[in-house]
Amino acid sequence: MFRGRTGGVERDLRDRSVRSGIASAYNSIMIRSAFALTLAIIAFNLVAANQVANASDTDSGTSGSAIVREMNLARQNPAQYASYVEDMRGQFNGNLLVRPGRVALRTKEGVKAVDEAIRYLRSASPRPALAFSPGMSRAAADHCAAQAGGGMSHKAGGNTGSRISRYGTFSGSWGENISCGKQSAREIVIALIVDDGLRSRKHRDNIFSTNFSVAGAATGPHTQYRTICSMAFAGGYAERGQTETLVARN
Repeated sequence: MFRGRTGGVERDLRDRSVRSGIASAYNSIMIRSAFALTLAIIAFNLVAANQVANASDTDSGTSGSAIVREMNLARQNPAQYASYVEDMRGQFNGNLLVRPGRVALRTKEGVKAVDEAIRYLRSASPRPALAFSPGMSRAAADHCAAQAGGGMSHKAGGNTGSRISRYGTFSGSWGENISCGKQSAREIVIALIVDDGLRSRKHRDNIFSTNFSVAGAATGPHTQYRTICSMAFAGGYAERGQTETLVARN
């Protein structure tokens, strides 16, 4: 009996030891799983945050919507926008535009064109905002793609009217701006407002024209200038599949 009881105690102790080991292993697995889950959640949040940041950077850089917003900033508050042009003025050395970390750019008019643009902005009346058009932006993207291999022409891939007609119906007049070698929406818009070397300042006129109420824009790679931007303007525009003409809301 005693031996039997002793054997029973030994078996009970072994059973308890096994159960204790299983419980410890289970707890260890649960802790590791919880830790792994925590790491996964942290990683997911970091990736999501990074994606949002990247999307924000893209949108505030050279996306079509960012470029139209930048033009609207100049249109709606030209006096304030003059201060951004003044900041660039200090980067001139004669006719050379010298920007930190960038290759110096030789201009035709130097600070003379910059000063003229500042005077224009200081005296200009605010204009209504341009409505952003996805269809016209696709047309602008087509225009950029047609010039990716080099050159710069308003006739590349057809004229503006034919391009924007692919994605909707325009009304009133239309216009187009091209800019090359710029790295941000502000840099693009300032360059076109200054309009160095073009005495008529036609690019500036397009940006501030009251004949236009809708615009689209796009950027793309360029073998000669690294980047190219195309902007399309129209008096009105109905996106394909829609009957209402776009009105400014941004």
